[in-house]
Amino acid sequence: MTISSPDTYADLASNPLSGERHPLTTGLPARWWAYVWSFSSLVYSGLWMAESWRTAQPLLGSTKVNHLMQDLWCLILVLGSSYAVYRFCRHRSERLGFALCLLGASAAMTGHRL
Repeated sequence: MTISSPDTYADLASNPLSGERHPLTTGLPARWWAYVWSFSSLVYSGLWMAESWRTAQPLLGSTKVNHLMQDLWCLILVLGSSYAVYRFCRHRSERLGFALCLLGASAAMTGHRL
């Protein structure tokens, strides 16, 4: 039995993610990553406003418009706070920031539906 030298383990110790590839962008071209947040925000906004429209359906006139404007303002606050959390956490742990954004957005949507 031979004992291998520590130099042979250098390849195993190297980080395979240290290159250009990002673990969250696997399967996507690198140029598309900037558009993922935009597309996700649009889908989330569409779901939020569809839910707002459904709950405001029985309302009439200015009451309905007022209800929809309040929901739009809440949507802007949720999107802004999620983006701020992501930007704050991005330099520390991008995965944690992404998880916190998803958790916050899902909690806001759940609170919005109630």
